[in-house]
Amino acid sequence: MGDDQPVVLERMKNLGPVSAARLRSAGIETPEELRRLGAVEAYARLKRVFPAETTPTLLYMLHGAVTGVRWHALSEESRAALRDAAARRLLGR
Repeated sequence: MGDDQPVVLERMKNLGPVSAARLRSAGIETPEELRRLGAVEAYARLKRVFPAETTPTLLYMLHGAVTGVRWHALSEESRAALRDAAARRLLGR
């Protein structure tokens, strides 16, 4: 693979073909757009489109994709902060 390959969602940490396809269905097409929106906003958009499939683990995966960290390495404190921010966002606060 050369350096001229486009960066796609599937190449980000924690994301694979299913999560990338769901992000695209929610209107998030590129890694740059995901980074610009952030994990919490992306999670909120996914929750609207795929309510049953969008779990807190996906929130952690999105945060890890944006920050370049494997989601399972996130501390419980970070996970709790993400859950709190997502809950506030989903309630419109």
